[in-house]
Amino acid sequence: MRSQHVLPALSHTWGSAQAYGVLLRQAGTPLTVLDVPGPQWIEGLEQRVHALSNISSVVVLVPDHTEPAGLLLAGAANVIARDTPVRELASRIAAERRWLDMRHSPQRPAADPQQYRSLRPRQYSQQVLFDILSSGSRPWCCHDLCLLLGTAGEPMSRRALQARTARLNERLMAYGMSLDYTAQWGRTTFMGLIEGPGTDERRR
Repeated sequence: MRSQHVLPALSHTWGSAQAYGVLLRQAGTPLTVLDVPGPQWIEGLEQRVHALSNISSVVVLVPDHTEPAGLLLAGAANVIARDTPVRELASRIAAERRWLDMRHSPQRPAADPQQYRSLRPRQYSQQVLFDILSSGSRPWCCHDLCLLLGTAGEPMSRRALQARTARLNERLMAYGMSLDYTAQWGRTTFMGLIEGPGTDERRR
């Protein structure tokens, strides 16, 4: 693929904080090629595609005989067999990039607006969580965040996510800000950042 000048020089494993940082700061609509190397990774793939499609357009490379319908319904822009000849594969990905560049949809709000810049944590993993939640592009379900911030083999546990968001919220509160979220049984939905205490705290 690199010989066809399509993919960047570096690739990243699932859950890479560096990759998410690039996607969240890229102008326009970013494009991610999600490479699924074997059938053992198909289980749960639709949920991962759905989560990743919140921050990027996703082209999924799948093993032969993989059913694409569920992945397309989950938010994939395209599903392509991994054994597709390299020239055709490169052309399809390049065409997807051209289509995204021609779209006239509103640009996603910047993940690091000027007023939030001083609030960004120094720890890189916390920076990524901050960038996701401060982007304001859409509400984020805790289950999607667990998938994004985990590894290819295992999502982050909800307890670990709760600990990470709690630490981030403590930092924000020192600046008069907080995470805006609603908590229901088995699900927490994050809406972004607000001035003052968070939703659940205001209801007490």
